[in-house]
Amino acid sequence: MRLIGYKRIHGIIRLKSGLRIGMSKDQMAIGDVDNPVIRNPLTEEPYIPGSSLKGKMRYLLEWHLGGDYISRSTERHVYVPDDPKDPVGRIFGSAPSNEAQRRIAQERGPTRLLVRDAYLTLESKRALEAMTARGGYLTEVKQEVFIPRIGGNANPRTAERVPAGAEFAFEMVYRVMDTGDGGQTDRENFHHVEKALELLQLDGLGGYISRGYGQVELDYRVEEK
Repeated sequence: MRLIGYKRIHGIIRLKSGLRIGMSKDQMAIGDVDNPVIRNPLTEEPYIPGSSLKGKMRYLLEWHLGGDYISRSTERHVYVPDDPKDPVGRIFGSAPSNEAQRRIAQERGPTRLLVRDAYLTLESKRALEAMTARGGYLTEVKQEVFIPRIGGNANPRTAERVPAGAEFAFEMVYRVMDTGDGGQTDRENFHHVEKALELLQLDGLGGYISRGYGQVELDYRVEEK
């Protein structure tokens, strides 16, 4: 097995609606918003974790391919076929739990897709700094009301999100490995990555997607390395 090349995917994630990727509320103080967004602890800027991007891409691709990916998965564990050429296992990786799975993972090779954290562009940061009075630092606070089906008493709640129009610079790297086929399998599997990016734009990213949050538009290009 030999690493023979890379495909670099890089560009802009543009928010078409507010984005909410949450963080722990363990250290909330009185008066804080109910649902804060995740932030870089050094700069306090909101960002999109690579794990969120990669996890949603895998989820959507598994549902797109269907079959055992869905029927044999569990609440906490994804399903990866025993075939070392399985595209989802090769692209997104797996966590083997026994010796047989470890042998298959070794034959499959390393995870092909590396997904970096995505950070606000300088232009978006400057634009958001001008509207901090309407929310938190570089975010907005959206007021919502939950109305129980029985009783009907309105319960207000707040959710922090990055406003529509903000842009994040993102990068992914796809490894092309020669597993005895000159890299042909990995090159053929790359269309699954592009399909996952297409599905992401049709579906959404982060929380509360069914309530209008998380619609994104991607502007990117692919470079051979």
